[in-house]
Amino acid sequence: MLFAHLSDIHLGFQKHEALQKIEQTVFEKALDECISRKVDFILIPGDLFHVNIPEMRVQKFAFAKFRQVHEAGIPVYVVYGSHDFSPVSNSVIDLLVAIGYINKVTKVKDSEDGKIVLDFFVDKKTGAKICGFSGLKVGKDREYYEKLDRDSLEAKSGFKIFLFHSGISDMKTEAGIEGEHMPLSLLPKGFSYYAGGHMHKWNHQSFGEYSHVVYPGTLFAGYHSDLEENSKGQKRGFVLVEFEDEIKDVSFVELENTSYEIIEIDANNRKADSINKELVEKTQGIDPVNKIIIIKIDGEMTSGKTSDVDISAIRESLYQREASAVEISKSRLTSKEYLITEAKGKNKVEIETNVFDENIGQLRFKEKNLIGDAGVVLAKKLLSELVQAKLENEKIPDYASRKRQDALGVLGLKLDDS
Repeated sequence: MLFAHLSDIHLGFQKHEALQKIEQTVFEKALDECISRKVDFILIPGDLFHVNIPEMRVQKFAFAKFRQVHEAGIPVYVVYGSHDFSPVSNSVIDLLVAIGYINKVTKVKDSEDGKIVLDFFVDKKTGAKICGFSGLKVGKDREYYEKLDRDSLEAKSGFKIFLFHSGISDMKTEAGIEGEHMPLSLLPKGFSYYAGGHMHKWNHQSFGEYSHVVYPGTLFAGYHSDLEENSKGQKRGFVLVEFEDEIKDVSFVELENTSYEIIEIDANNRKADSINKELVEKTQGIDPVNKIIIIKIDGEMTSGKTSDVDISAIRESLYQREASAVEISKSRLTSKEYLITEAKGKNKVEIETNVFDENIGQLRFKEKNLIGDAGVVLAKKLLSELVQAKLENEKIPDYASRKRQDALGVLGLKLDDS
């Protein structure tokens, strides 16, 4: 008997057209492999989608593909991830469950002593007993696992699989993208296989009464950290598990996604002109056609603003030379000339005021309303407008346009409609 284990697919994450195509293609490849290998069932422990209700194009694509899997007679067992989680089952996952294309295996039974008691979902073909816990938003998982009635799960005999979506501190890995890790001891002991999600690298380890704790990693995902790892040779794919009464073999199936080039710039003790020159030289020295280009700029400049590093021209040049996508990271680029000074306060409002007050003196503007006390007041107003959340059902382009208009209004400016 054979089952497949996929995770952290994040369908709908990508907004760039070329990256959307890769995101969908690798997912199709994975499920096509499952169909061709005639697996008995598929496990997906979370983050199948990047949000609980993705845009319609993503839903149409996913429904069509899961229909093929369903027609091939392959059951799919899932739990929510931290991204597609919904506390009231308001998720596209629940639509797929309602029409029978997938099965959500978190079956909670009532309990009088405050414990969370899970029931098993039994796979009809193989008899495998499957249960699991959905991933929650960052930091919430542990309190639920501490309430889990592990004794009742451990008491059941047979071939058992536990699905979970959380980082495990016992696992020796640097993989993962967010959130806290929890100890392995919070999972029930004695299961045949622990199907993990949330960590974005392939990892398979065993620990005494916890055999075969496995993360397949992401198929592609496309976070900058994922793409950087891909460019350095990180393997992406899913896991195939052969079993009878116990696990016989766990193997990783690699899936190719696309080609990459990575350019890394050390900005330490340099000026923007020098960094810009190196960017031009290094980007001119590569063939970007149909590749994802990763540019990473780290370090502390001796002077100037980080915005003086001209990435817009580099990006445009690479796209003109037919790069599929250009991903640029400047998150660790700083400047000695302009460093944010920390400030304390009794509450959030006071801290914000003090941070602006401490740092605005470093700015050089001719407009008096942008500096001094007037600048602090204006900065606080601008911040207040920018932190307003997206409205329910508001599209991202509409939200971005509204925020831009609000910000310009605070600054006393307006867009030229021409």
